Amino acid sequence: MNAAPKILILRLSSLGDILHALPAFADLRATFPEAKIDWLVARKFSFLLSTIDGIDSLHELDTNSLLRLPPSRTAWRRQWNLIRDLRARHYDYSLDFQGLLKTAFLGLLSGSKTRLGFSKELVREVPAHWFYHRTLDKPPKQVHVLELNRMLSKLAGAHTVSSKCDFNVPKEDLIYVDSLLKQKQLKDFIIINPGGGWPTKRWSPEKYGMLAKRMKEELGFSVIVTTGPEENFMYQTIAETCKSVLHFPVTFLQLIPLLRKARLFIGGDTGPFHLACAVGTAVVGIFGPTSPVRNGPWQDGEETVIHKLTCSDCYGRTCAVDNKCMDIPVDEVFAAVIRRLGDKGGLHAHA
Repeated sequence: MNAAPKILILRLSSLGDILHALPAFADLRATFPEAKIDWLVARKFSFLLSTIDGIDSLHELDTNSLLRLPPSRTAWRRQWNLIRDLRARHYDYSLDFQGLLKTAFLGLLSGSKTRLGFSKELVREVPAHWFYHRTLDKPPKQVHVLELNRMLSKLAGAHTVSSKCDFNVPKEDLIYVDSLLKQKQLKDFIIINPGGGWPTKRWSPEKYGMLAKRMKEELGFSVIVTTGPEENFMYQTIAETCKSVLHFPVTFLQLIPLLRKARLFIGGDTGPFHLACAVGTAVVGIFGPTSPVRNGPWQDGEETVIHKLTCSDCYGRTCAVDNKCMDIPVDEVFAAVIRRLGDKGGLHAHA
């Protein structure tokens, strides 16, 4: 690759998957400091990438307007202008970290000279691999998706650097989180995030409530429950069992400064969990239909709890066996909390 190439990253969604691509971007930026590196992302997720230094241009695809049938003339005009803008930049390389037919096709439309992507065995939609000039072969054993992304960046000549991410959170969000913590006089706390995009990934709020009660009564930690839009009912269920829990319905960006000050984060395979990993917060992950090897913690020494079944790693959004893989006892998760706090020194420091 030239010393100052023009590179286009294609990763439209979702928040967790974009986070998993950030270390690969960091590798590219560190290896080619003079390069022009742009990112094509779905408009509703661009707010996260706007906090990352080193991205020269963010190109936003308005996927919502294209889903309305039939798409309006304005929507088509907007997308045509986007493609024209991409082509005018004359990219040397495009890297498709999503592996969908639409992202592969967008790489083609961008006019990039060399299109890199995943092989037939790794793409999410098989026809996507037809659009690439060079592909990443499937490793002999399962690896974390973050590492797969970094392997793809290596095809472009990148070298590995740190996987921890730096986020430039807006000042008003930092002030807001500080005010919440000051108001509640919180310094030592654990975060619980019970939500998840798929119902099959969620541990029951009732069990989160029992876990919160034990962490408060037996370990002395305050517990904050964070929820996304339309997830307040989960907090209500948790609070029925543990009345001392606090509810912080923060935005995704406001969660970053909260995570930086937390002793521990507990949750399933979802965006806030991967954000905690990106920030460097200690985590306990509760996993079911997805593999913690592929989607689990980013760093060694973190904890995951999972019940392996014959149908494990199904990646199913629905379940025919009553989601048995997520029927994990509170005792097992509490034991993982003890191990992780002990490893970090937090338990002894708190005592």
